[in-house]
Amino acid sequence: MTKAERALAIERVGYTVWRGGMLMDAAIWFVSGLYKVKWSEAERMVHDAMAKAMTDELDKVIAKIGETHEHEADEHHHG
Repeated sequence: MTKAERALAIERVGYTVWRGGMLMDAAIWFVSGLYKVKWSEAERMVHDAMAKAMTDELDKVIAKIGETHEHEADEHHHG
């Protein structure tokens, strides 16, 4: 696996754990094996990946809310 493939894998693991599709311990075990690092290091990596997943998701929600409000404002303005 290339460095880029491993980076993508950990990003997907972060999303999967964040959405409830994988247990934290399983994710840490996977990352520990993938990167050949100690449990504590893998745990930090999984937490970072989850934080990124959460932030990305919240950014999308906030952007969607912003678009909705802009659309509603346009309708009220033109209506």
